[in-house]
Formats: sequence, structure tokens, C-alpha cells
Amino acid sequence: MQHQDIQRVRDSYAAIGDGRDLGQRFYAQLFRLRPDARALFPTDLDQQVRKLIDMLDSIVRTLDAPLQLAHDFSELGRRHVGYGVSEEDYDDVGAALLIALREQLGTAFTPDVEQAWASLYGDLAEAMIAAENAASQPG
Repeated sequence: MQHQDIQRVRDSYAAIGDGRDLGQRFYAQLFRLRPDARALFPTDLDQQVRKLIDMLDSIVRTLDAPLQLAHDFSELGRRHVGYGVSEEDYDDVGAALLIALREQLGTAFTPDVEQAWASLYGDLAEAMIAAENAASQPG
């Protein structure tokens, strides 16, 4: 990611606050886009929201450490193999994240901020898919 995109992500993420509302918005959007995904999560989403926000916190903190970020993305992808996540699921997850960010940030979610988050998510999804594919290969 370019420096200005890193700064846009960090600044917009800082404006979110504790992240609870963002997490709730994210899951609401994800389940709207993919009602079948609801069965993969516990009824009470509080812990899942916390995991999402902890993950986003970690990602935002390491944006200017690309090797660490790539490692973290790969680890995340390997963990998701066991959850039954498919390559096709990533588009809906990305869309849910961008919609939730747009709702949360309002007019502060400018086209440049959206592009920065979309770029970050694209990198994340690409690394996770590669890690999942590698983990599912025999031998």
C-alpha cells in the first residue's frame, strides 16, 4: 500500500472509536448479503465482533510493516480453511466491510478512503486465498 492509503486507513479507522458499532454493522451486512453464513457464527455475536475488531486493530497497526502484514494475512487464511470459507465468500465479506465502513463513517468515507480500504482488503483476501489453497494441497 502507498503511504497516503495507509494514512487514510489509519485516520478513518481512528474515527471509528471502539469498533463495536462497526463490528455489528459488518455482521448485519454480511448476513444480509449471505444469509447462509449466519449458521457459521454463534447466536451471540459479541465475542465475534471483538475478534473482528482485534484483527482490524492488528492490521491497522502493522500497515507499514508489509512482511509482518503478509505473514498475518497468511496465518488468517490458514485458520479459515477449517471454517469452510471458499474463495467466492471473500467478495461478500469485502462488500460487507465497505458498506459497514460507509455507514459508520458517513461523509468521511470519501472515494479515496474507500479505495484505500478496498486495496487493503484486496491484499488481505489475496493472501488469505493463497494460504488456504496452499494449506489444502496434499503433501
